[in-house]
Amino acid sequence: MFDWRKLEVFLKLYETKSFSKTAKELFISQPTVTIHLKDLENYLGVRLFDRDTRNVIPTRAGKIVYEYGKEMLKLYKEMEKELWPYKEEEGGLVEIGGSTIPGQYILPRIIKMFKETYPKITVYLKVFDTQGVVEGILKGEFDLGVVGAKLKQAELFFEPCCDDEIVLIGPSYFGRDEIDLENLYELPLIKRESGSGTWKNVLQALEERGINLSKLNIVGEMGSTEAVKAAVKEGLGLSFVSKRAIELEASLGIIKEVKIRNFQIIRKFYLVYFKNKKFSLATEKFLKFFKKILS
Repeated sequence: MFDWRKLEVFLKLYETKSFSKTAKELFISQPTVTIHLKDLENYLGVRLFDRDTRNVIPTRAGKIVYEYGKEMLKLYKEMEKELWPYKEEEGGLVEIGGSTIPGQYILPRIIKMFKETYPKITVYLKVFDTQGVVEGILKGEFDLGVVGAKLKQAELFFEPCCDDEIVLIGPSYFGRDEIDLENLYELPLIKRESGSGTWKNVLQALEERGINLSKLNIVGEMGSTEAVKAAVKEGLGLSFVSKRAIELEASLGIIKEVKIRNFQIIRKFYLVYFKNKKFSLATEKFLKFFKKILS
């Protein structure tokens, strides 16, 4: 019997070119990645990568297996979803991608409530930045996503589902409770990675108000909201984050929200999925439940 998990590990390793990144993204250990790869190579009778201490380079055979393999895995997952209703009447599988804020602060609560109503439906949630979620949907890794920015993808539908406020935060000892927008030029600022929906919204809002983005004093870049909050706590600089992400820290006085006079960033979160997508029964149930909770 062909082991589809081994193929999934190979595809991820091909894309990341890193055993450690593959292990992290698939929630397995590096030795397990190595074992799966060797088993697949033995099964197919070809070497898939040339490996040394620093590089993971696909062989010609590896490139062929990747091109066919990603289509095979996509078809297999689609078949699995179609078969779920016949395995168990009330069962099913829903795979969701969530960008940082929805994935950490909105979706877990909704999934818990959904599971209480539909205990036999399995829900998988993976958290990436907005760009990563959109790419996952395009590759067929997720049925749908919830993201913090609307990207230009003609084949995808972005449906507004709820609002969020992005606020400026500083360490608890920051000397001012309120600043003018022009004061941003004077402050050390920590940015998010380029794929972040939060950061895209911040840049757009500042640019619309005439702020010269090239003159901002960027002192660092962080790859997650948690990393941003940690850097702000340590006094590295100030940053923009979702207000949802600092509820606990603000209540404990660990992080301080700094108001900007006559300026507010309200952004929408979006459900994102393929246009004219035929969802499984389980995914249809989740979509209806999600929209009802947030209505």
